Amino acid sequence: MDVRRTIDLAEDRYAVARTALSELPLSVVLVGAGSDSERSCATGTAMYVSFSPPQLAVALHPGSRTCRLIEERGAFSVSVLRADQVDLAMAAGRGGSSQDKFAELDVETLESDELPGMPGLADAAYVIWCRVVERVATGDHRLFVGEVVAFAGLGDDRPLLRHRRRYAELGAWLSDTAPEGYPT
Repeated sequence: MDVRRTIDLAEDRYAVARTALSELPLSVVLVGAGSDSERSCATGTAMYVSFSPPQLAVALHPGSRTCRLIEERGAFSVSVLRADQVDLAMAAGRGGSSQDKFAELDVETLESDELPGMPGLADAAYVIWCRVVERVATGDHRLFVGEVVAFAGLGDDRPLLRHRRRYAELGAWLSDTAPEGYPT
């Protein structure tokens, strides 16, 4: 295996993202936020950071409407997209022009009783609602750690993945369920 050094950011600030970071296979999620009559979403990724209490993290560009709404409300939703929702992932990744990006995308939403007004995608594979417990400015993004307060889904839908700057879907299972005592 050829070991490479990171590239000088002054030379090309996105070179490492296009090469090294794009190798990470990640689920594609719609990060949603809402405050009063304004609702927004952005395509992103999520990862769990704690099992007890259950927490996950998302990172958004601080100039986005979705990031601003999460800051205002202190909460967000994570809708795990299905493998057949590539067009939605691409459309949600672009900026919106209205006060309600969910309506602009013409998608149905759902809410949890724990966070009324916080939109999740109704036909996602899985939706998780979180209250923000930590905010961190990092690089060119803002990292939000949220404690899970509600979730919906658990169907057999295959999640949409991103790998090598392309969309993909999960293939065959390679093992049985994780052993007892191992939560993931």
